[in-house]
Amino acid sequence: MVVAEKELGRRLQLVQGIHWLYGAQGDPYAALLRGYDGPDPREVYARNREAGPLWRSRLGTWVTARYTTAAELLALPAADGGPSSGSVSQPRTAVAWDRGLPSPGPEGPHGADRVRALAERACERLLAGLRGEVDAVAGIAARVPVEVLADLSGLAGADRERLARACAAVAPALDAALAPPSYEDAARLPDAVAALRGLLGGAAVPRAVVEVRAARELVAGALGAGPERWAALAGRGREGAAAVVAETLRHDPPVKVHAFTAAADAEVAGQRIAAGEQVAVLVGAANRDPEVFDRPDVFDADRSGPRPLVPAPYGVPLEPFAGTVAETVVAALAAARPGARAAGPVVRSRRTPVTGGLLRVPVLF
Repeated sequence: MVVAEKELGRRLQLVQGIHWLYGAQGDPYAALLRGYDGPDPREVYARNREAGPLWRSRLGTWVTARYTTAAELLALPAADGGPSSGSVSQPRTAVAWDRGLPSPGPEGPHGADRVRALAERACERLLAGLRGEVDAVAGIAARVPVEVLADLSGLAGADRERLARACAAVAPALDAALAPPSYEDAARLPDAVAALRGLLGGAAVPRAVVEVRAARELVAGALGAGPERWAALAGRGREGAAAVVAETLRHDPPVKVHAFTAAADAEVAGQRIAAGEQVAVLVGAANRDPEVFDRPDVFDADRSGPRPLVPAPYGVPLEPFAGTVAETVVAALAAARPGARAAGPVVRSRRTPVTGGLLRVPVLF
């Protein structure tokens, strides 16, 4: 056990050290993974776009931050196992939490209508007790997806509580695969994954990890865009909520970096990608590409034009679960709390380049 703990600590330090070194030497992708450029991503996104349509980081990863190239890369077949696949000369994965888990398959067991109905029920339970100033992350965004997953899985009583604890402990997983988390978070991940496996089955674990965290970030991002925005859409019902969520997927996507291993040789943007090489699509940057989107850094729920790019990390599509949960929450809040307003600035965690790590969204009901 002591040996394993020391090995984990050494690995986290090694990967973080590589990110710091290459980031300080001007590699914009390493700087993004380092995660200390502050809450506003515009500058680091711009540096990655300026590096070219498809360029190779010193980390050995092919990187794009441009919309057109990103769309082409997202259409490529990926090898099983997410970013931990492939034989590399230096660590590209900080914590391989998904090792040994079976593929989740392309589709979930339940459709959007079922997810929506359960999310509506969860919102009824939670919104009834919301008064005064509320942290929308802890009070809403982190709770509704877990409630829906528990209902979809038929869990009750103590098993629902175990699921909530496991989802909280496994929340850092998506970021931890690329950017070293704290030692405490990394050490908790194996037990959290094992708990989810016991509750849901092995094939359901990647889906649960991705869907719950993506839904949490998408709900928090939509609410963090400003209550005055989604409250103004109350009269438009589900259509208005869908517009807010669609713009959140562009402006503040729940998965901002999608890393995968190429399953086959490919040529993209004049560069040859060999099978087994790692690719990183900077979705957050591509969805703010000024060559594609007018006023890309402005949140505009009535925006027209190209659809935002939405990846499928670990082979899990985001919109059937996360998108449906987010639309349901926004619609429910707009209808039940139209007078809500922001109660302070949103707070993000550092070193969360994949999710953006929304920690607090204060809202006054």
